[in-house]
Amino acid sequence: MAATDLADLHNFEYHLETAAVTFLNSQTGLTVFRTVTDDTVITPRLEVVAHVTEALDPPILRGGGASPSTEDYTEHKAIVLVRVVTDNPRGQSDDHAGYVANCRVALMLSASNWDSTTLPYYDLKYLRNTGASREVDGEWNITGLEYELTFEIRRDAWPS
Repeated sequence: MAATDLADLHNFEYHLETAAVTFLNSQTGLTVFRTVTDDTVITPRLEVVAHVTEALDPPILRGGGASPSTEDYTEHKAIVLVRVVTDNPRGQSDDHAGYVANCRVALMLSASNWDSTTLPYYDLKYLRNTGASREVDGEWNITGLEYELTFEIRRDAWPS
């Protein structure tokens, strides 16, 4: 599927977060928000934040779109952080670990959730868990799950 324009194609964070929201919502049953927001008080909830970290060498020919012989960076690395937030006074602490486990299952390399339906412009090349953090912030339990991934712009995603 071709992107509408180059800006849409390079809106990496939006597309990665939207894909994660789609499959995490359906697989965990929790309300999922794209990009962390401090004013969201629904619990339990998941928050998804993507950070693109670098383009990988070498640049290659686009191979599609209006300029198939143009050389560009097509492969990129990113970090995706999923935060599981539960509310202790509302009795959600007992379910917290289960929500974390469900997120890990949805984000497994073998899960095939990052596919052409959820991520139409990119192919996922690499995915691995790089760690987890736990904290208590007032009455909330928060677990952050961090994943490193590598994705590549699909040749058919370059706009015409």
